[in-house]
Amino acid sequence: MNKKQLLIIAIVGLMLSLGAGPVLAQTTATDTATTTTKKAKADADKAADATADTTKQAASKTKAEANKAADATAAASKKTATKTAAETTKAADATADTTKKSAAKTKAEADKAADATAAASKKTAAKTAADTTKPATAAAAPAASAPAGATPAAKPAAAKAAAAGPPPQKGMVWVNTDSGVYHKEGTRYYGKTKQGKYMTEADAQKAGYKPSKSGN
Repeated sequence: MNKKQLLIIAIVGLMLSLGAGPVLAQTTATDTATTTTKKAKADADKAADATADTTKQAASKTKAEANKAADATAAASKKTATKTAAETTKAADATADTTKKSAAKTKAEADKAADATAAASKKTAAKTAADTTKPATAAAAPAASAPAGATPAAKPAAAKAAAAGPPPQKGMVWVNTDSGVYHKEGTRYYGKTKQGKYMTEADAQKAGYKPSKSGN
């Protein structure tokens, strides 16, 4: 082999070595970038998984606490409602008992007052009837003792009743001290009962005398 051929071979070898260097460098850089990318992706996936796990755990914990709080609130509400219902029932029973007692007491008092009123009315009616009978009896006695031919049989009774005289002042009432009632001016028994006296109506009421219910 001559020098010319050796020179050509050397030049070709040099050119091959010069062309292979960039390709090798490019391949190495590509491999390095690929490795870095894969590592970055793996790190990102790992971080995402860790974040997801943390979020899931936090969500589960929050849900458990919320359920616990809801259960506690429901239990407290139920307890309060039960207590309120019991207190309401107790208050209603107490009110019903009080109302029943008050009604019974009111009825007893009303019955007592009605009995007292009835007794007083009966007593007053009896006295009024006695007052009505007495003047008639007093007037009939002289008439019975008079001769058959005597016409004015009621004159002695009228004369006796007139002994009371006119009232000291106008507007006074005649108090029947025997029956406890008084008669007003212009009525049948005004100044005509056996026992009685003139008084003002105010004084008669203060003394406990009652007005005649018959209006006589």
